[in-house]
Amino acid sequence: MSTQDEKGLELKVGLFICIGLAVIGTMVMKFGLGSDGFKKFYLLQVDLPNASGLLKNSDVLLAGVKIGSVGERPEATGNLGAVRVTVKIYQGVKVPKKSIFSVGSSGLLGDKFVEVQTPRDFVADKFNPNDPAQVYSPNDPPIVGEKASGLEALTAKGEIVMDQLNSEIKMLQDLTKKIDSGVLGDANVKNLQETFANLKSTSANFVEVSKNANKVVSDAQAAVDTTKQTMTTVNSAASDLRKMLDASKNLLRKASEGDGLIATLLTDRDLAANIKALAANLRQRGILFYRDAAKAGTLPAPNPSRERTSR
Repeated sequence: MSTQDEKGLELKVGLFICIGLAVIGTMVMKFGLGSDGFKKFYLLQVDLPNASGLLKNSDVLLAGVKIGSVGERPEATGNLGAVRVTVKIYQGVKVPKKSIFSVGSSGLLGDKFVEVQTPRDFVADKFNPNDPAQVYSPNDPPIVGEKASGLEALTAKGEIVMDQLNSEIKMLQDLTKKIDSGVLGDANVKNLQETFANLKSTSANFVEVSKNANKVVSDAQAAVDTTKQTMTTVNSAASDLRKMLDASKNLLRKASEGDGLIATLLTDRDLAANIKALAANLRQRGILFYRDAAKAGTLPAPNPSRERTSR
């Protein structure tokens, strides 16, 4: 191998070693500085009631977005009810005052992180990140954090749901306005009023007709009752007439079929003629001068003037 080839090989080996050292240095710096790398940040101290499982370089999240990391491992304070945690917040991120710091967990292994939630009365339009009175700064005393299960933390999480509800309510309001301006416009409302007025008038007329119909039905019922009474009277009279006719038939039958004087008069023509002659003689001559003119064949003709006088 020539001297020139040896120099080329040494150059390649040196270059490879330099690249390897650079990669190793980068990895050392990466893991040493954490995932934040060379980002600028400021420090805030937070007192949490329980920081179990929280490690150095754990994430600090605001609404699910990483805004920093835990600078040092949690340290005990003179207050046994709290643990102090130093968090590194990116320089361009300002945390509103009264924000809630709590410890949360995620993933299958339950990795811990610090969760920051804005206060309930936070209004983004009124928030000024350049106003020191509205944001936390490194010179502020330690921030009192709360448990992840605290009421304030739960309320802050519910703000996302409330925002969604507000959006849905706004959509409902827009729909209501469209209904008011379209379906419930002045013309349609006027038509509905006229329809209800017509229905009211029709109902009143129907009630009046119902009253008249009730009166007609009542009068008709009275007429039917009167007719029933009349028919009862007629039936009774017809029954009496039928009984009288039956009695007359029986009387005539007995008179014609019996042995009495009436039967004899009805059946014996000679007797009827004799009685007729007797009556004529009595009218003609009276009882004192009575003479049987029928036997002599001298029965006088009836005297109309005398019959008229006697009557």
